[in-house]
Amino acid sequence: MASSLRHPLSWAIWLAMAVIYLPLLPAGAMLAGPALSWTNWQWLLNDPQLPQALIATLVSTLIATLGALFITLGFVTLLWPGERWRRLCTHLPWLLAVPHVAFATSALLTFAEGGLFYQVCSFCSPQLDRYGVGLGLTLAVKESAFVLWAIYAVLPEARLAQQSVVLQTLGYGRLQRLCWLVLPAIAPALGAVMLAVLAWSLSVVDVAIILGPGNPPTLAVLAWQWLSQGDEQQQAQGTLLCLLLLLLMALLGALGYGIWRCWRRSLPDLSGVRRSMSLPLPACPLSLLLPACGGICAGVLLFLAQESHVAMAPVTTSLTLGLLSSLLALVLIIIWLEWGPPRGGQWVWLPLALPALPLVSGQYVVALRLGIDGHFAAVLWSHLLWVLPWMLLVLQPAWRRIDPRLILTARTLGWGRVRIVWLLKCPLLVRPALLAFATGFSVSMAQYMPTLWLGAGRFATLTTEAVALSSGGSIPQLANRALGLLLVTGIVFAIAALLSRLAGRYRQGLR
Repeated sequence: MASSLRHPLSWAIWLAMAVIYLPLLPAGAMLAGPALSWTNWQWLLNDPQLPQALIATLVSTLIATLGALFITLGFVTLLWPGERWRRLCTHLPWLLAVPHVAFATSALLTFAEGGLFYQVCSFCSPQLDRYGVGLGLTLAVKESAFVLWAIYAVLPEARLAQQSVVLQTLGYGRLQRLCWLVLPAIAPALGAVMLAVLAWSLSVVDVAIILGPGNPPTLAVLAWQWLSQGDEQQQAQGTLLCLLLLLLMALLGALGYGIWRCWRRSLPDLSGVRRSMSLPLPACPLSLLLPACGGICAGVLLFLAQESHVAMAPVTTSLTLGLLSSLLALVLIIIWLEWGPPRGGQWVWLPLALPALPLVSGQYVVALRLGIDGHFAAVLWSHLLWVLPWMLLVLQPAWRRIDPRLILTARTLGWGRVRIVWLLKCPLLVRPALLAFATGFSVSMAQYMPTLWLGAGRFATLTTEAVALSSGGSIPQLANRALGLLLVTGIVFAIAALLSRLAGRYRQGLR
């Protein structure tokens, strides 16, 4: 640790990370205060909305998490390895580029009462969704693309593909190959990704506001409503709900880990029984099924949107926040990976593994104490708490795969550390950096709670306007805002993909 702080950039990056992650401390203190009062717990437990909100939260979270896992493993089982798997992963950005709010808006306009589906199917009638089933299914489809993308990044395809061929020649089926080869190889990364999906599904507010259930809502929305009130009792109840979300995440995470350990003890199955799969696989439809969801989302919004005057203020604010937060995070990540600690930095992943609501509350407390709430800098600072770890998740594996022999050669030629980073590592990381930048931009565009609270309602973005219109605004206006959100994010992904292709074209070694 002492040696890592000898360079001036080490002090700078530690200071920057401390500023970004500062809300973790007041968030913990904020949760501990009301939890020590039994009266606050009585207020919470006696609230009539709590049982139904708890059931809706558990149902939607389990459907979202398990659904994303089953969809992901299903595609891995059916398509990996081979050209069909690569085709699917190549087309995944079609869905990844669609923000959660835009995807949820298209689902609402399609399946809600009076939506496109029920206009076509006139004899059908929508059922009252009190348990968040629609919310869970929407999140399952959207998050499965992220889980597949994460698996694609960490799956050692070349080595495992050879072993898979051996098992296939011995007559073992796809499911057995998944259990024996793929899952043990990706278990640590898959566990971390599913923990992030669980935390997101538990604490999602904007998508839950759009899709419901409405009264009572999920625990995250209920906590959001209570924390937004000026009444001290309701704020205490909202804080306790944040603590309850943390406990639920810990319990569900421990339950999932226990199921995994029990399942692992039953493997490998050495009975010698072969379970081959003779079902013919339609390669092209399967590889395009998930990416087609992004195209369907864009088509629904384009069909329902109407030509009208476009308010440029939300577009400008969204673009500025997204571009600035992604660029700042990219610079900080490169400095952190080079001059940060070589190990022991697991705390940087806490924003991905914790429900967002208590973290936003901690940010708001810090902003109030410093007197910066309602300022653009405060909103930008709040976005970095999620943009930075998501971008680090994308860029860190590529950074660690850099051949150390190149660095050793550069040092023997007398190159310094800064020169090696600038002239050697950065050119090698052009394509992963572009992907990380697009990912960070998408994460920034999706930030609803930090923008609304730390901006004090003064900064309207495409996300905040879409969520506001979903509760009773004009359908064409709602479709316009969601389509604008989708187009802005999609354009950034397309530019990143184009630049990545150009980098691979003019630098043959980066292909």
